[in-house]
Amino acid sequence: MNEQLPIIDAQSSLTNDQTAFNDFILRINALKVEIEQVETQIKQARTRIDEEITPLQEQVVDYRQAYVELLDKASDMFYFSMFEKRQMKAMILEEAFTLISQAGRKNLKTIHDKYAEMPYDALEQEANEQANLFVQGFVKENFGVDAENLDLEDWSSFQELSEKLPKAASIDPETLTIPDFKKQSRVLYAQLAKHFHPDTETDPQKKQEKTELMQVLTEAYQSEDFFELLRLDALYTSEDTPHFSIDPAQLKTYNEALRRQVMELEIKLKVLKNPPEPMLNVYADYCGETPTIAEEKFNNKRLAWEKDLEAHRTFINQLHDRYNLRTYLRKQRYNDEPSLSLSDFFPVLKFWGF
Repeated sequence: MNEQLPIIDAQSSLTNDQTAFNDFILRINALKVEIEQVETQIKQARTRIDEEITPLQEQVVDYRQAYVELLDKASDMFYFSMFEKRQMKAMILEEAFTLISQAGRKNLKTIHDKYAEMPYDALEQEANEQANLFVQGFVKENFGVDAENLDLEDWSSFQELSEKLPKAASIDPETLTIPDFKKQSRVLYAQLAKHFHPDTETDPQKKQEKTELMQVLTEAYQSEDFFELLRLDALYTSEDTPHFSIDPAQLKTYNEALRRQVMELEIKLKVLKNPPEPMLNVYADYCGETPTIAEEKFNNKRLAWEKDLEAHRTFINQLHDRYNLRTYLRKQRYNDEPSLSLSDFFPVLKFWGF
């Protein structure tokens, strides 16, 4: 058993609360280890994506933009019929809208607005207001979290909200009668702060060690990491105690705090492995249980983007011939105006099932 974990090692048989406490501690430790491993894999994969995949994706977007520009020029030609021009209009609106809203190609607004009944900026503002109000109401009703400052155009704003939801989701109204575990956190923090405070040391090396420990302690307290507070308490202030123990009156409160932390970490791990749109699912697409599996996934993704890039290059080159473009247009079936939803502007809404 890991000596750094605050495990209750009673000389006699454990009570149900003591057993539950140990189970929570072991589960949290396992979740923290797995989360750290997943985050490391994702970080390494993102570095390779930026170097090897992103350039291919940008080239594909360049060809998609060239497609919109080609159709825009062709729509002014007498060569094409009114039916074919209506087809081009629908294609331009759909592709330009996607490239502006999801690929950041704002320079296509002029082409989009040339064919749209409502300018893109007006569509975006209206959709942004509706989406913000909708999500604010949703999270308030289902999680009790205030999201008045939410701005779905700012990904950091949504990310900040996402970090609050695991804590909100872990709260069970039926357990609110249990004493406030935040008070217990403050007590633990105060005790440990006295023990770790660097001002109590004159030796430079020990002073530095306590300064670092104080930083770890403060971070754990501010992030409500009750597990880490208990670990620090067991590791540094219980050195003279042969068995780590907790007052039975406090144990239920501790267990509730740890239960909530288990739920928060499980949600965090789930989101890391399956993040909401528009975030790239790096773990599923580029990571694996072994380096060999991860490398195979990465190579497959790179090969797929290389093939997609070549397909776009060939397609655009063919469309420069008016006859080929006419043949292509006559095979398409588009409505004059594409139907749009909030999720088209904000793919992140799909995460909520909208």
